[in-house]
Amino acid sequence: MGRDEVFMISKNEIDTKAAEFEILPANVQRDYVFGWILFGLFTNSDLKDRIFLKGGNALRKGYFENTRFSPDLDFGTPGEVAQDELLFELKKVCSYIDTCAGIKFLNDEHKIREWYPASESVVNDLKVYDVRLYFQDFYGNAEHIKIRISIDFTRYDKVLLPLQSQELIHPYSDSSTLNCTIRCMKLEEIIATKLKCLLQRQHAPDLFDYVYSIRLLGGKLNRRELVTTFIRKTIFDRNPQVVKEILLKSPFGFFRDYWQKTIVCAKQTAIAAEEAISFFMKDLNDLFKDFPAGNYNAFQFFGPELRVPIMEAGRLNTCLRITYNGTQRLVEPYSLKYMQRKDGLEREYLYVYDRDGGHSGPGVKTLVAEKITKIENTQEIFEPQFPVELSKAGETPEDHYFFDLNRPVKSSSRQTIAHSPKYIYRCPHCGKEFKRDKMSSELNPHKNKNGRQCSGRYGYYVTTKW
Repeated sequence: MGRDEVFMISKNEIDTKAAEFEILPANVQRDYVFGWILFGLFTNSDLKDRIFLKGGNALRKGYFENTRFSPDLDFGTPGEVAQDELLFELKKVCSYIDTCAGIKFLNDEHKIREWYPASESVVNDLKVYDVRLYFQDFYGNAEHIKIRISIDFTRYDKVLLPLQSQELIHPYSDSSTLNCTIRCMKLEEIIATKLKCLLQRQHAPDLFDYVYSIRLLGGKLNRRELVTTFIRKTIFDRNPQVVKEILLKSPFGFFRDYWQKTIVCAKQTAIAAEEAISFFMKDLNDLFKDFPAGNYNAFQFFGPELRVPIMEAGRLNTCLRITYNGTQRLVEPYSLKYMQRKDGLEREYLYVYDRDGGHSGPGVKTLVAEKITKIENTQEIFEPQFPVELSKAGETPEDHYFFDLNRPVKSSSRQTIAHSPKYIYRCPHCGKEFKRDKMSSELNPHKNKNGRQCSGRYGYYVTTKW
């Protein structure tokens, strides 16, 4: 395609679509550009055979034309891609789109950074590149619209079901130009991931995506594959009924409050919050009907009566007032982790900073569910002393042992568990990791794998080990 063959849609088409859907023109522009970016990546990029699309835009661009508008693109990959290579490929795609569609990208303002979101970083090797691409407003305004593309690299978020080749959905007049297939996570796994997100972060768009997908497809989905994939992504593989009860008692008031603010979709496909909640609760019971009931090892988990206030406190950074072992305490909640002791017992532990101290004084404590007789959230906001990682609750950490597997177990009637967190930082030059008692990115002088002095002086945060 040359400069004489520019296919960008007209401003009139944008206005018509925005009026038809009753959404802002900016959302239409962003959705349109997403289609071109996907076309460029899967036809004119060296990444096309190494990445796959997931999340909300996998639904919109790979499966359902009329589902909600998602604000970003989320990709996964089974391997590694260097920052420089990723940015180079994206700039190459932007130049291609400029040539073909006349969309003006602001190449000097593109940004990329590596980060470790608390909702995702459950293993040391997770890498999330937060990429922000900028393009000029189609109307010639001075302002420009930010498009963020998040590309995930993780061993934990590995694909459990086969990837699918789907025709790119591009509901605009130049759709015949963007004729290609894109690699997507399988629909059942996308919906299973939405369920996992509902367990962890109570995000209204995840509920919308789940309800929209189930209602539209009905019996066409492999529902058993969906639920088994979901529980494989969590710690509840032997207790599916426990996680069902947790989901049934989600803080639906939070969804109601943020429904209108976070759901962007055409008026023809809009779902009311109450309708979505009612459908979700009914469908959950149907989804888990073939899985055995019972309370097998239910003591291992924090049930919904404890979990709901804990997750709310993590979201709001508010203290919890609990009665533990008969003593009332005011605590700052930080993490809910599924750990294994030396005697083989696996269970969830709540990591808190106990301000009152109980019988042992203030400090970091690990609490178990059956010793909590009362729990309530408070209005007291705390300034985090450690990373708040409650949005990872429900997943098995890669390092889920209270002990060093490489050290022999000593014969003792009582095992000591270290409660002090260690912060792991990694050198961006040589990859060496450093443990820190406090959050500090400054690195000690060190040598690389070749025995030469490394130039890295500051590292990036990887994870916290307790």
